[in-house]
Amino acid sequence: MKKSSLLLLLLGILLWNCGSAPKPVLYHIKGKISGLENKKAFLSKLDKNMQTVSLDTVVIKDSIFDFTIPKQNPDIGIISFEDGKTRIPLIIGDGNIDIIVDKYNPFDSDISKSTSQLTKKFFDYERHAEKDKRDGMILMQKYRLQTDEKKRDSLKNAFEQWQKKAENYQYEYIKNNKDIVGLIIMQTILLSKDADFKKIREAFNTYPENVKKSELGKFVNTLILTKGATEIGGKAPNFVGTTPDGKKLSLTQAMGKVTIIDFWASWCRPCRRENPQVVKIYNKYHDRGLNIIGVSLDKDKRAWIRAIKDDGLKWQHVSSLKFWNEPIAKLYGVLSIPQTFIIDAKGIIRAKNLRGQELEKKIKELLEE
Repeated sequence: MKKSSLLLLLLGILLWNCGSAPKPVLYHIKGKISGLENKKAFLSKLDKNMQTVSLDTVVIKDSIFDFTIPKQNPDIGIISFEDGKTRIPLIIGDGNIDIIVDKYNPFDSDISKSTSQLTKKFFDYERHAEKDKRDGMILMQKYRLQTDEKKRDSLKNAFEQWQKKAENYQYEYIKNNKDIVGLIIMQTILLSKDADFKKIREAFNTYPENVKKSELGKFVNTLILTKGATEIGGKAPNFVGTTPDGKKLSLTQAMGKVTIIDFWASWCRPCRRENPQVVKIYNKYHDRGLNIIGVSLDKDKRAWIRAIKDDGLKWQHVSSLKFWNEPIAKLYGVLSIPQTFIIDAKGIIRAKNLRGQELEKKIKELLEE
């Protein structure tokens, strides 16, 4: 073959390859919102630590905003606005989203023109969950207002049946929907106080690998491993923390016959409201063997120490002052506070997240064993 012919052949192959190179698939997330003309709209997603990562920022023109993202593995996206009031969670990466925003309830927004089936599925679930929640609140309100004892018993039974039905629906959903929407519901269950880790683990293990290896999948797996490790009946993981005076203190050093591991922070209002009751219980039962170790999610040492003094928390305290990155909180799968773990002298977790009279009753019961 002549040299010129060879060059023409190579050039033809090169041009053919260039011409046939697949173009990247782009998805539009387009929306309409009133009252925010010339304001910014933001699109973000959640990383493996469930922290927001910015994807795009646009200016709203004629009430319209339009984001463009490449096709990707489905992920949780969040649309927010410069006014800081409205946040819309959705699923990005599996199709176009066309949304007419309802500022008062994001899940009432119109997404009928969207091709993202996962977003439609997610919105359908949330609408069902909101209706279910309203039904439960109506039953509870009727129960509180009812004075007739027989009718109160009937309403109480109806409420308990509602709770059971709602719980069963969630577990059936995560078992039968092995996608990112199922993972979102799984995460919601894991953050509740009475999660059934056996059912959750069994469901998660059947999910496709690409779903389990998504950012949310990794996060859910971490929750299963950490929160599952602190189930009632299991051994409380030991830890070492730093006290206010800079010394090291381990859980085993702080343990009594019964020990409360109390996750809290000076900035946490529910924690501070609960502290007086915990102080009463500590003063009443400390001489009989009750110890408490407070694990703070503070980041300001002075605020932490001041809260300990102001609330009269006489027990031992530790903190790395890393806010939500507190290693002990991560070890115990703590994602909200206040949160407590009650352990016996052998370090076995006997109860979790008890308050007020229920907490005192359990402490008394364990001390009398």
